[in-house]
Amino acid sequence: MKTSQLEQWLETDEEFDEALIKENCCPELCTMIMEHMDEKGITRAELIKRLNLDRNYGYQLLNGTRNPRRNHLIQIGLLLGLDIEQFQRLLKTAKKKPLYVRDLFDAKVFFAVKHKMCFEKAVEFIWWE
Repeated sequence: MKTSQLEQWLETDEEFDEALIKENCCPELCTMIMEHMDEKGITRAELIKRLNLDRNYGYQLLNGTRNPRRNHLIQIGLLLGLDIEQFQRLLKTAKKKPLYVRDLFDAKVFFAVKHKMCFEKAVEFIWWE
């Protein structure tokens, strides 16, 4: 069930169904990333290669045995073409600070996402300009 559907249900239903919430809890970070990868048709090997990650470290991130740094999550989000809402959800699930547009780095990420920059152009804009 989508988050928006849960919100709608909580707004309109007269009874609180704890079982429904437990059945639809937030997915693990690795599950969330894998779902976005499946939607975009990106394999684990391709993601690891395009992010220039060490192979072992990359697989550990995708298996949930290592927690990614915030910058790696941002790169993953850019590569997967996530929108701002999806970015914020990804960061929140990973217990990282959300994008904050008054921060120069975060403002660049926000700009790149909103302007649908390709991954390579976004990385260059955010980290190298």
